[in-house]
Amino acid sequence: MSELTRSRIRPPTPEGTRMATPLTQTHTTRLSLTVHVTTEVDRMPELTAGLVRALHALGDGDDRLAVTVTEEATRPGVVVPLPRKGAPLRLDPQARRVLWRGREVALTRLEFDLLLFLATNANRVFRRRALMTEVWKTTYVSERTVDVHVRRLRGKIDPNAQLIRTVRGVGYQFGDPGLVAIE
Repeated sequence: MSELTRSRIRPPTPEGTRMATPLTQTHTTRLSLTVHVTTEVDRMPELTAGLVRALHALGDGDDRLAVTVTEEATRPGVVVPLPRKGAPLRLDPQARRVLWRGREVALTRLEFDLLLFLATNANRVFRRRALMTEVWKTTYVSERTVDVHVRRLRGKIDPNAQLIRTVRGVGYQFGDPGLVAIE
């Protein structure tokens, strides 16, 4: 535990740091810290180890400050793939625009909705019926309607790109999350 002085926080200085003005009362308190890091997956162990070392360094030489890092802190949490820099497919949901390698692609409302839904749920495979429910908001259309829309999307964007992957006997999945940037 650390003995901390209660402080009044002043507005940030030009350097962006906040200065604390000590008040008269002191007490012992516990601080729990959760750190969210966004980086490439292969850099995560290195960054985690560095953060743990930095936290332990805070307590060195100060018997009033004890730093405890739990085992949980060294295990990675949910890993969300980052879009690659210069992702060839860019989706702008607010403007409902799609760019493939810098070229705007004209899509119908349902084609855009289908592409956006698959791209935002890139790690999941969806059955045709589930896509009809999520995108079309109904199950009263033929399952082949989904196939037709996927075929049209592939043709309009790039027939050779593996954007939407067919999972035989199951449904569809967005091929590579690194190919898309959702703005």
